[in-house]
Amino acid sequence: MFAPDLPVQFGKHRDGSSVVQISPGGVVKAASQYLHLDRHQLSRLLMRSFAALYSKDETPLPPIQSGGEGGATEGDQLEQKTHELDRGVRMDRKIRRVPQTLTLTKHPDDSISLRPPPSDLPPPPHAVHGVIEIKEEEHGCSTMTMTLRVLCTDAVKKARSRGVADKTQSNVKTGTTELGGGEPLTSEEALLVMDDLLSLLPSVYGRFARPNEVDAAVHAKLAAEFLTSTTPTSEHEDALLERARGYDDKPWKRMHGTVRDSVEKFQALAGEKSAFGKAVASVDVAAEVALAYLWHSESFSRCNTRDPKLLSLAVPVPDSHSMYQLLEAHIGAGQHRMWAVKWTWLREPSGDFIAALTTIQDLPDGPEKAGIMSTIDKNKSSSNAIIAELRSIYRISRTAKNVCQVTLVGQGTLGGWIPDSAMKYMIKSSLAVVDDMWDRYERSGKEVDAELRSEFPEPEPLGQLQDDQKQLVERCLGLEAYANSANQPWNSIKAPPLVDLWMQHSPAQAGARSVATGKGACVIDAPALEVAAWYFTVGGREDMRIVREQGDLARVVLAQPCEHDFIFASVKRMPFPLHSREFLVRYICCKDAVGLVVAFEPPREKIEVDYGARMNAVLGTASGFVRFTPMADNTQCKLELYQRVDAGGRVPVFVVNSKAGVALSTVANMREQFQRDDEVDARGRGELAAIIEHEQQNYEAAEEQFIARVQDKLGGLKEENFKELDSPDHLVKMHSIFKEKDSSAVLRASTVAAWEMAKMSRENMKVHQDGGLDRDLVRINDHQNIYHVVYDLSIPTFLPRQWVSMVVWKWEEDKKELTVALDTIEYDAFPKRKEYLRASTTTLVKYTQEAEFGGIPQTKVTWTQQVDLGGAIPKWVQNRQGVDLLMYLSTMRKRFDQSPAIDAASNLRLVDMIQNHDEPYIEKEEDVLRDGQAQFAVFGAQKGKELKMPLPAVKAKLAFKAGDSRAFGFVTTTVRASPEQVLAFMWDFDKRFGASTDNLEKNIDEEPNAHNKLLFNKKKYKYKRVSRLDSRSFLSRCVWRELDGGGFVFVTSPEETQRRPPEEGVVRATYPSMLKIKALGSDSSRLEYVIHPDAGGSVPAWVMNLVIGKSLARVIQTQEFFQARRGLAEWREDDGRCTGEFCLMKTKREKHHGKGETRVEARVGAMMMNHKGLRELGEKQKWFVVLLTKIVENKLRPAGDSKTKLCNMSEKEARVIGGALASCIAANLTAAAAVDEWILRYPAMGELEREYVWFRPMMDTIAQRLLESVSWGLKMRLYTGAGLSTMDLISDVFMIYTYATTGYQGTALSLAVMVGLSVGGQLITTFLQTRNAPRVVMIKEMLIVLSGVAPGIHAMRVANGADQSEHAAMHPEMELVFTRCTEMVFESVPGTVLQISTCLQSMKGDDGFSKVALGSIIVSALTTGFSAATISFDFDVSPQRRRDEPDFYGYVPDAASSRTLIFGCMIINGALQLLVRSVSMALLAMVGSKWVLTYLVSDMGLYFVYKILRRDLWHWVALEGAASVVESVLERLIVKVLVDFTGVIQFRGAGEVGGIYFTLNMVMALAASFVATHVYYASLEEGEKEVMDQSVAWMIVVGLSSSWLIFFTCFLLIMKKSYLSTFFSTQSGHAWVKASFLNGTDDQQKTRVLRKNRKQWASIRGDVKAWTLENWERWEEEGPEWFDDKFRWSVDDDMIPPESLRKLKGGAGERRRSSLGDVLGGGGARVAPTAGGP
Repeated sequence: MFAPDLPVQFGKHRDGSSVVQISPGGVVKAASQYLHLDRHQLSRLLMRSFAALYSKDETPLPPIQSGGEGGATEGDQLEQKTHELDRGVRMDRKIRRVPQTLTLTKHPDDSISLRPPPSDLPPPPHAVHGVIEIKEEEHGCSTMTMTLRVLCTDAVKKARSRGVADKTQSNVKTGTTELGGGEPLTSEEALLVMDDLLSLLPSVYGRFARPNEVDAAVHAKLAAEFLTSTTPTSEHEDALLERARGYDDKPWKRMHGTVRDSVEKFQALAGEKSAFGKAVASVDVAAEVALAYLWHSESFSRCNTRDPKLLSLAVPVPDSHSMYQLLEAHIGAGQHRMWAVKWTWLREPSGDFIAALTTIQDLPDGPEKAGIMSTIDKNKSSSNAIIAELRSIYRISRTAKNVCQVTLVGQGTLGGWIPDSAMKYMIKSSLAVVDDMWDRYERSGKEVDAELRSEFPEPEPLGQLQDDQKQLVERCLGLEAYANSANQPWNSIKAPPLVDLWMQHSPAQAGARSVATGKGACVIDAPALEVAAWYFTVGGREDMRIVREQGDLARVVLAQPCEHDFIFASVKRMPFPLHSREFLVRYICCKDAVGLVVAFEPPREKIEVDYGARMNAVLGTASGFVRFTPMADNTQCKLELYQRVDAGGRVPVFVVNSKAGVALSTVANMREQFQRDDEVDARGRGELAAIIEHEQQNYEAAEEQFIARVQDKLGGLKEENFKELDSPDHLVKMHSIFKEKDSSAVLRASTVAAWEMAKMSRENMKVHQDGGLDRDLVRINDHQNIYHVVYDLSIPTFLPRQWVSMVVWKWEEDKKELTVALDTIEYDAFPKRKEYLRASTTTLVKYTQEAEFGGIPQTKVTWTQQVDLGGAIPKWVQNRQGVDLLMYLSTMRKRFDQSPAIDAASNLRLVDMIQNHDEPYIEKEEDVLRDGQAQFAVFGAQKGKELKMPLPAVKAKLAFKAGDSRAFGFVTTTVRASPEQVLAFMWDFDKRFGASTDNLEKNIDEEPNAHNKLLFNKKKYKYKRVSRLDSRSFLSRCVWRELDGGGFVFVTSPEETQRRPPEEGVVRATYPSMLKIKALGSDSSRLEYVIHPDAGGSVPAWVMNLVIGKSLARVIQTQEFFQARRGLAEWREDDGRCTGEFCLMKTKREKHHGKGETRVEARVGAMMMNHKGLRELGEKQKWFVVLLTKIVENKLRPAGDSKTKLCNMSEKEARVIGGALASCIAANLTAAAAVDEWILRYPAMGELEREYVWFRPMMDTIAQRLLESVSWGLKMRLYTGAGLSTMDLISDVFMIYTYATTGYQGTALSLAVMVGLSVGGQLITTFLQTRNAPRVVMIKEMLIVLSGVAPGIHAMRVANGADQSEHAAMHPEMELVFTRCTEMVFESVPGTVLQISTCLQSMKGDDGFSKVALGSIIVSALTTGFSAATISFDFDVSPQRRRDEPDFYGYVPDAASSRTLIFGCMIINGALQLLVRSVSMALLAMVGSKWVLTYLVSDMGLYFVYKILRRDLWHWVALEGAASVVESVLERLIVKVLVDFTGVIQFRGAGEVGGIYFTLNMVMALAASFVATHVYYASLEEGEKEVMDQSVAWMIVVGLSSSWLIFFTCFLLIMKKSYLSTFFSTQSGHAWVKASFLNGTDDQQKTRVLRKNRKQWASIRGDVKAWTLENWERWEEEGPEWFDDKFRWSVDDDMIPPESLRKLKGGAGERRRSSLGDVLGGGGARVAPTAGGP
């Protein structure tokens, strides 16, 4: 078989390559594709799944494994298999089905031959013969070449004359025909058949592509070759490298705006059309891998950014260090450039790599150069391509094992005509390869900094430094001695936890200002050398992150003479109105007798710094030193910082001194960078626990007396005298008691927890920092400590309180109970001070060991405490804070809480019991179950009233039974658990999750078997504004049973027993309920819950009916319990939505949030702790809790920018990004659009979305709930729109009255008719929309229209995510569009024209100009502009539309500020266009009505002729018959009017006006205003009075037109430039409709064609029919969301398989077809939002 040679330059990428040969005997076509499968994998895959590989959906394929050596596996025994392909191919005038039955035969070399199956009959003329050859490539890849041949005996010459090319026919008029056995193919048809078969290549590529993996393998191999290469460089290569080394010797100037970038850029112009550029970056990869990335210019990641039609070719030179590269590119304005360069690399003795690029023009003449030039001429895509020049050198220096510094210096000459401004831009873009390297290899900043620190060399001793270095260090160290000799006190200043900061006002040195000396100290959890390396390495990843977060303008290393000596400059932003401050500092690191020292002071010589821009900064000074002293085990060090910072300028010294804490913030930054607080605390607690548990203690008599005294004071109080307090923690019981002759209450709490006594732990020190002034501990022995605390009450005029207490602990003799006693004492080391007031406290804590629960150790802690704050604070005020004081114990419990594990173990135990249950049911149990199910049946007959629930997925309703005033409540929801798990959760009455703090007693009185319990529960009843309500008791029989059809039923029935007689002060209530649990899948269940509660006593039934919704909402606890148990790896889209709902649910416990903590922080923090998935994510991404908190807070603030990647996110950036969602919500109509803008704006969120499938649904859910609740943003926009519409209506009514009373009755009547038409049109739309709805709904909607606020109400529904109701004819979004368009067409546009015309007539007469009329005109113009803008804006920012039609939707920028600007431009554009068009029409009307009529008819006629000639008159709405004609004509007419007068950007779509006509129409509209003005003044007869002076008229017209042009230009500048082509598109409406099917990437996108007018896709109906018939059964089986009743009714009968059609008809005969009534009045096809049109 003929196998033509294939070009190689494109063979490794997505598009592959192909060639064709036509001969009289047939057509041969060969195609090649580089695939990411090895030879054995590919051959087995083709043999097993040849037919399945053609499917564009995700058809499951058999697993493929590498064949290893020899490729022999069990699958290789399969040598022959037959596949049937039945596919439709579009031919010239018809769709021809070309069924192919191919037999695949695999040969020993893994090649596969394709031929018709063996048969006694000859193969049909259209049979395909072929062969698949597979060539093994490196890195587990292969190249597959398919060569196909189809015999054809006619039309060869015709095919040759037309040219052989792949064609997509669009002028098909007939239906589908099947190719008969004897019908031959033409050569063109044969090519189409083969192209269909050759589509296998890109299909296989797309399914198994792993470009990043393959690129990494190539880079690893190249890197190894670079390290081990022994090939010497040639003399020519050495000469090229030597010349390239001189490129860096230039006067560099930093590029503007790059001083804070990760890649520094510089430029140096070298003459006309020639420039040098330089880029420097630290890249997070090994030096040899960085060189491999540069050398592998044909990698997938780099080629995917290039135009595949342009030349890109790399040819290595064997046995050398060189390679040739040819590259072609567009540079704009239709200009092409071709680069031909020679690469040469070298590894220098220092270990650095250099790579030089030399342009082909610099090579000497010879065969080598001639060969390259010949290749360029043969392969370049344009004969006009100009050969450009490129010379550059890369220097790659190793800075750590996996970190290197890349320096690129390059010089380019583009040739041709290139402006200087474009040249400078080209310099910057030519350095983008370094940006790409930085972005590709960016890793976690902490990880990279750790690698850099590991390479930091040991500093030299102070004595070995050079003289100038030694003198600098000694001057800086002298600051400590000078400060100590000043005899001035060190004043403590506020500092972060575990950091001490002081300031000293010492006398000024000679010639200096009296700036205070700052001092800081802390312990850092890292060796001294590592900490010194972090501090000394200015420009590290974390250092630069902090700089960016602080808003510093610049941070530049100026010089580094040696590794431990460098000079750097920084510019810090100062608050307004101060100038920024510039600091030049020289740093030197060395060793002294104590430890390591980093000294710093300003350099002595003057240095000019190039920041790339003028900073206007005042020079400040900073001097001092940092000492790092190693501690005992060398895992920690002590840090001391002394420094003097002077901001300079005219800032007063006292202001500089007041900011000393800010200047010393580096101490806290270093501590935070290395903090291991949890580890240190755990080690300390372990040591303390070992002492308590194992070491024998000897107690003195005084210690025994001390414990006895505390026990006598607090331990001997009678249990019955304690009064219970309202505890916010259901596992902590709180009580209080008043002792005789003591007005201070004694507080007691008990819980189950584990706790170690570590008063000075870092965790406690951080808590103490909030108000704590001092905290000390003196250890007397292992069991006795003296504890000193000073605490600021934060109450004005109140002194801080001081406590001095002794703490003693002791085991009881059986070591089952540990007692800790604390009481106030006097201690000499902590005397009373006048600035403090002494307070007292007595505490008794008992730790009692209890039995394990679920394998988890338990400790009962009883905490009894009495506190006296002293002073003038009344005792009753102190006592009211009892709950807050005892919340310390709740914090203790939560610190070691194991409730989730305990509940999970209990649930597993009960599930096992349920699954193995086989006990019989007695008659009484059957009666309970029967009565419960009867209640459900009664409720099922009730219609019910819908109740609003906290979660939308939970549906509840209320119903009444005749003769019973108490309501029945019903709720249903879905739970992510099996029925057994749900029943186990409901049956576990001792579970901790969701336990109420109102329970006084909860006990199981009887448990005769595993399915029957008698439960007693006594609860406190508390309601707002009810001072006292008796407690309630419930006694209920609980029984469950498995249902016959699967699932379970669980019934609770009230019961009375002698064991539980009525109690005084306790009312017996009843709570009958019935729960049905049905399985929905392997891990989800449906819950149906019915309750009929009675609170008993004096509580009226109507009160219980009002709060029944809260009782029904308890099923949400079941949802949350199982959601909380799901790990992060299990999360899917539904988990994200569910978690998003829980984030917005307020809880009771958040009311008792910690001090300094908001309610939202408490809620989100609890979720992060209790939900397994969120907890796992929080451990992986520490900042996520901050991000989620800021999102839920939803506080509107200016949105900051952050381009940080996910791996380098910090808490501060999380605050910025999380807080920015509120501004996105404010700027968008829907939540989905807001989240889309937010994710597009912040790259880290995009990474999070790509990594976690649940993230976007979770954010959509949160945004939707926030959108519904906030009063700003969308609601303000909606109120603005509704207000403008109402004002327009009011102003029109007022003007009607004014005109009617001032002699303009005709104008008044006309305006009244316009208003009436507008309202009437909206009423008609409302009638058609609601004609199948209940009458009350129709009346309500019509009243909304008559009130004038319909546009605002409809917009609110869209914002709240309302879907199309079952009675509605169209989607709410379409209803909003129809309402706005109706208002504009019938009222705003003609009303404005009429009022302007009337104003001109009044000016021509004697009435003069009316300011009231002007106001009405302006309101109408703004209303029209606002409506036009919102239509276009809301359609464009819709995420669904952007995904469906990315080439049309997406012109609105992603940044919130840009969206606001472009929305404003669109409003003004619409208003100005209406005014300028109305003025021109009014002037024409002044000439005569014939002129207006002639203009309108000619303009509209031209438009309709244009549509008819393009066969584009039919509109896309799916109507038939006369209705289609009427709708198409009316729609085209209305849209043309709107575009003429308002310029609605949305209507530029191919389904409406079309891009090119839209643009021409705008130009003609502007031109018409000038023509109309000229015609008016030219038509004036001599002596006729003018409306206004001609110069004024021209000023108005030119002013309005110019203003419109300016704002429209601003719109074009702000919009995304890639969408400018949509304003010049020539695509027709029918082509757009067909493209939705032909170019659809999935089934859902293809279904859009069925909702369009059939006339527009009649030419491809055969394809659509074949597609629906082929996939219908699969859709029925899979049940995708879009495969609903609306879709089924939109499909013609012949497009549905017969069996499925019979099911749809249900024996009712023919189905209805679409008509105007169906579309606008319910029934079949309905109007839903689409792309390309509204």
